[in-house]
Amino acid sequence: MRRLLGAHVSIAGGFPQAVERAFQGGFSAAQIFLKNCQQWRSRPLSREEASEFRQKVLQRGIYFFGHAGYLLNLSSPDRELSSRSLRALVEETSRAYQLGLRFVVVHPGTRGSTSEESALERCEQKLRQWVELTKDFPIGLAIESMPGAGTQIGSRLEQLTELLARLADPRRFGLCLDTAHLWAAGYDWSTPEGYQKLIQTIQSQLGEGALWAIHLNDSWYPLGSRKDRHQHIGEGTIGLEPFRLWMTDSRWAQVPMVLETPKGQGLEEDKQNLARLRSLLT
Repeated sequence: MRRLLGAHVSIAGGFPQAVERAFQGGFSAAQIFLKNCQQWRSRPLSREEASEFRQKVLQRGIYFFGHAGYLLNLSSPDRELSSRSLRALVEETSRAYQLGLRFVVVHPGTRGSTSEESALERCEQKLRQWVELTKDFPIGLAIESMPGAGTQIGSRLEQLTELLARLADPRRFGLCLDTAHLWAAGYDWSTPEGYQKLIQTIQSQLGEGALWAIHLNDSWYPLGSRKDRHQHIGEGTIGLEPFRLWMTDSRWAQVPMVLETPKGQGLEEDKQNLARLRSLLT
């Protein structure tokens, strides 16, 4: 069974280099940051670089999507921070459009000392503003499931499904599930029963097409820890066998699955993790 399978790849040296890294790794899917993920500022993206990236993607036949920066917090009670986050997300959406990407993964943010409901309302408001500000950039946003550390929102599926149901725009909004984040949030998907319950919860609320991307990560910490530290596939507290459930589910044949596991300087760790995942298909 062919999968859209790969890993997050670096954009060091320019976006076209990310395509070559993904190709060297044998990826059929890949995720990239749209700029330095720990900075607000971004270097200019020239038409030439964007065009070369798009051409290489077509040549190599790899499914690319983006991930927004880590500084963004659309749910923040700090108006200056949430407004700055919105502006940054609009900018990253523009870059994604230039690069020909279909969607960008974004974290829903943190609530600070406020309630979860008020945080969801702020996030919804900013996302509605984002829709208006990006009418010329028909790029989607995939809201990522979170582990629930600190005051993060989005660790409970009902929060994510409610947010997407409120937005009610399946063309612009979807879901990105992170297997390690789900585990940390207390969702035991390691058994067929637990896995099916998880998927049925999402499909009953949003439909099968709402899942746009899957981050395949093992977890350093145990179930329900609310701590976020990814581990190599089969070497964490989840183990190898449960990943067979994701890999053999035909519903995700066209959904990109990417690793966010620890890396060295090269691609060896990614290749080893992907080999373990592919072994589950045979």
